[in-house]
Amino acid sequence: MIPPGAPAPLAEWWQRLVARIIDGVIIGIPFAIISTIITAIVVTRADFDPVSGEVTLESGLFLAGLLTALLGGAVMIAYEFLMLRQRGQTIGKMAMGIKVVPVGGTLGPEGLQQDVAAKRAGVTFGPQLIRWIPVVGWLASLFALVNVLWLLWDKPLSQALHDKVAKTIVVKVK
Repeated sequence: MIPPGAPAPLAEWWQRLVARIIDGVIIGIPFAIISTIITAIVVTRADFDPVSGEVTLESGLFLAGLLTALLGGAVMIAYEFLMLRQRGQTIGKMAMGIKVVPVGGTLGPEGLQQDVAAKRAGVTFGPQLIRWIPVVGWLASLFALVNVLWLLWDKPLSQALHDKVAKTIVVKVK
């Protein structure tokens, strides 16, 4: 059944989850390498010189966390924005045969409008940019969880919070 405002049947929650996992692997593997390099450059190890008795404390962990959180957030926002702007689909969504469209929109080959793609990407991954801040990071993670779980009880369009802000839905295209 196609609900009002949807040009095709809505994507199932599990299709959206698998698509996000695929996207996570695509971004996560190269980013893990970059994160490791940043950490290796920035973090110094604790050391003890038995001859002089000098102790060197580990340092740079906060800076490494800050840099990787900011870079990771920026990369995820850029990936989501560019893919949705171009086609309305990330690589994961293409693999799962689902697409993001505006509520009341059509299934054409075009992507989302720039402001719509920006809102969706910003709400989805924007909290990543502040995860390095001690208590705020925990709240950002909680928001990210509530954001994606929202679609499980939202009726009739099964929208996550980022869909609601951007006025989008995710539909099946094959």
